[in-house]
Amino acid sequence: MGRRLLLPHTRRLMFFLRPMRYSASATAIAGSSRDPLHVCIVGSGPAGFYTAEKMLKGHEGVQVDIIDRLPTPFGLVRSGVAPDHPETKIVVNQFSRVAANPRCSFFGNVTLGSDVSLSELRKTYDVVVLAYGAESDRSFGIPGEDLRGIHSAREFVWWYNGHPDMCNLAPDLTNTDSAVVLGQGNVALDVARILLRCTTELASTDIAGYALDALRSSTIRYP
Repeated sequence: MGRRLLLPHTRRLMFFLRPMRYSASATAIAGSSRDPLHVCIVGSGPAGFYTAEKMLKGHEGVQVDIIDRLPTPFGLVRSGVAPDHPETKIVVNQFSRVAANPRCSFFGNVTLGSDVSLSELRKTYDVVVLAYGAESDRSFGIPGEDLRGIHSAREFVWWYNGHPDMCNLAPDLTNTDSAVVLGQGNVALDVARILLRCTTELASTDIAGYALDALRSSTIRYP
């Protein structure tokens, strides 16, 4: 059995290690060489790219494959950071340098569990790292939380950031002049700010075009 490391809360980072594979060549049998370490990282967000960076720096000759169910990399840097915070997204430059390494490859549109199984990955790679984040919401168990017009922060943030899973969310921003945001953390403040920020300013960001159009028509205002 390999070692397994579990990190709590919404992000899981798991390592599955198995003995190194040796080449069938005579030199390998003699113990003078072995195949390079081959690593698969599932998830191309910050956890995935930081892991890839460390592997590439710490293991000479290692080959790293990053797979993701989305066609594009960078995870929450792309779909979670507010569009009016470009300074936070600068980290994609670092991740792009990692992806440009000839020993690193990215494969999008690959879903673990349907396109490829974990057992298949473990048979193919020396190390498999599951570095994906949570993609569902935790229910509050509050009566009415499933009513029309109530959205999780994840859904709304993915919507204005152009995540393909939420491009058809279409929140109704025209039948009221107020919105209620539960929570006061960073994401809650992002949501409130995007709802109220001048769309002329948002137009210079990378906000999704359909979200910008909806916000231009929004009747939500400061109290």
